[in-house]
Amino acid sequence: MAICAILGGTFNPPHLGHVSPALHLLSELNIDALGLMPCKLAPHKAVAVSEKHRVNMVKLCCEQDKRLYPELIELSLVSPSYTVKTLRALKERDNKTICFFIGADSLYNLKSWFEWERLLDFCHLVVMRRDSDTFTPPDDLVEWLKANKTEDVLQLHAQPNGLVYLADTPLHPVSSTQLRSAVQTNASSTLQETHLNETALHDAKFQATKLIAKWLPKAVADYIHTHRLYQELSNK
Repeated sequence: MAICAILGGTFNPPHLGHVSPALHLLSELNIDALGLMPCKLAPHKAVAVSEKHRVNMVKLCCEQDKRLYPELIELSLVSPSYTVKTLRALKERDNKTICFFIGADSLYNLKSWFEWERLLDFCHLVVMRRDSDTFTPPDDLVEWLKANKTEDVLQLHAQPNGLVYLADTPLHPVSSTQLRSAVQTNASSTLQETHLNETALHDAKFQATKLIAKWLPKAVADYIHTHRLYQELSNK
């Protein structure tokens, strides 16, 4: 059976801290492609940009590596959106084996997810552990992990669902929040806007530029600049 890898997220904006660890895993798991799946956000949740901009940035991000593609299925589903519902829809659409990538922090909070016990009915969970962090799942998940985890990549291909694979991935210490803040710092034009003196503002802009250049694909950074995203204080 065909197998696919999916990484979900707000992608506000998408950056290499999201993508690089997941791409690192593709070779280890013998999977050819990774779908970046923007999540649908609740109407009451404040976000900095529209769904259209998030989709466009994900598409631009995917152009940077031929293994990436945009997976937009969740945006077409009826609200409210829950991961288990999205995975079910993916399974019904393609009937592929799904490796759903999550971070260790998401695993630690798994029991707060809607119908979390049913996730493995539709996918394998691939947990991306930062290789410098101590892996400390909560006590009430330890037995569940013990019962479902595998260290054998071949099992992910042989079984259609039901397994948890714990992977060590490179540390990428950056967040979308930091990058939005960096964009806003770069857009600040006066000392009054930042409450900094001239030297401090120059240094802050220099550091912001370095952060953006290191972690944002150039096409995404250019799109943010062109559309003046994340520049207002209210966009934080």
